[in-house]
Amino acid sequence: MRGNRMDPEPHAVKAPELRRSLGPTSAVMITVGSVIGSGIFFKPLDISQALPSPIWIYGCWVGLGLVCLCGAFAYGELGTMIPEAGGMYAYLRDGWGRLPAFLYGWCLLLVINTGAIAALAVVFSTSLATLIHMSDAARTAVAAGMIIVLATVNHFGVRWGAFLQNISTFTKLASLAVIVLAVFLFGRSFDVPPAAEAASVASPGLIPGIVAACVALFWAYEGWHQLPFSAAELENPHRDLPRGLILGVLILIVTYLAVNAAYLHVVPQQEMRSLATEIEVPQLALTRVFGPGAGAWLTVMICISVFGAANPNLLSAPRALYAMARDGLMFKALTTVHSVHHTPTIAIWVQAIWAIVLVVVLETFRDLTEYVVFASILFYAMGVGAVYSLRRRQPDKARPYRCTGYPFTPAVFILVALFVDVYTLLDPAARGNAVIGLGILALGVPVYFLMDRRGARQAPSRP
Repeated sequence: MRGNRMDPEPHAVKAPELRRSLGPTSAVMITVGSVIGSGIFFKPLDISQALPSPIWIYGCWVGLGLVCLCGAFAYGELGTMIPEAGGMYAYLRDGWGRLPAFLYGWCLLLVINTGAIAALAVVFSTSLATLIHMSDAARTAVAAGMIIVLATVNHFGVRWGAFLQNISTFTKLASLAVIVLAVFLFGRSFDVPPAAEAASVASPGLIPGIVAACVALFWAYEGWHQLPFSAAELENPHRDLPRGLILGVLILIVTYLAVNAAYLHVVPQQEMRSLATEIEVPQLALTRVFGPGAGAWLTVMICISVFGAANPNLLSAPRALYAMARDGLMFKALTTVHSVHHTPTIAIWVQAIWAIVLVVVLETFRDLTEYVVFASILFYAMGVGAVYSLRRRQPDKARPYRCTGYPFTPAVFILVALFVDVYTLLDPAARGNAVIGLGILALGVPVYFLMDRRGARQAPSRP
């Protein structure tokens, strides 16, 4: 005893914590690798059918990329203010309060992150099935197996997850560069075949077409926000988090523009609109440049791409569940950090198991992506809006990076995001999966009050 205070136990063991082991290269690779997955291969068909001309296609790819860059500016400020595990969960908690933050984590677990993992796993198994004949049950098993492999890699340490991320991202960037260079060096322009012109799908009109394209594009850019989840594991978050976000999004815009220009150079839009399945766009483009044998190479490239894009969902997003559990808003088991590998192992496996459930329940790629996009857009807008709230509520808090273009750039992101979500809800043909997302969001409210009451004794009070 000293005075009235007990000395700490001499042999007390400090609980393991997350380790800062991610450098600047990993920061950029997480941003780029989180995004380049299935979208650049599977979404050009939807976008070509939604928009009236190639100029609109280029404009929407670049335009939505710049919208995401506006979001990245805001997240850069938030991430350097709050450089802790949890990413957007922490921004919503400090900016808007515990209930919105919990609802985000609830949807992250049930819809946003696990739905993205499931969609990518379905693409992986479906693509592999073009090389190896598989039954439906076998394809489901392969998709589940991919998720288990990634969960295992990230269970054994953030360095292993980051290493896998760096290798897969460099590989897919190099592969896409080869496609672009080969198309413009050796490819030639093609006329639209008469049969394709007759079968071409008419665009739905400018405004509905832009909204449909934006839903597809939000999926293609899905993941640009992943880096802040790992802020507590960045060696220098004040420097590397904003740089990783901004440089990563700029690389994405350039890459997507170049690849779409390559597609349209050898597959005219009118012909593209006549194709029956999403995979036919890159397949036809590569066949016209490399010959009939290009199909196997494309399949391997898609598998590497989606494998690398799914990895950050198990590298970064479980940190939000870990942060929620530390705040008393999730089960305490989710705060478990492995004593040797310093990873949130229970959070990783909970996400992996639910993603496998979604693979079984929601089998089609389009259903899975629409299921993800509506809910994620809503919370991205709220997360970016936390910049305004925290500027007002915490004006004197240190901001090593301040949002470029504030207050206009966050407003651009918020307005575009809300417009797409509201229009989707009003469209009878598109609202089905959005309503499912809203239902899951509403279910989270009573769960929050149960968890909040349960965790009130163990968590510090938050705004």
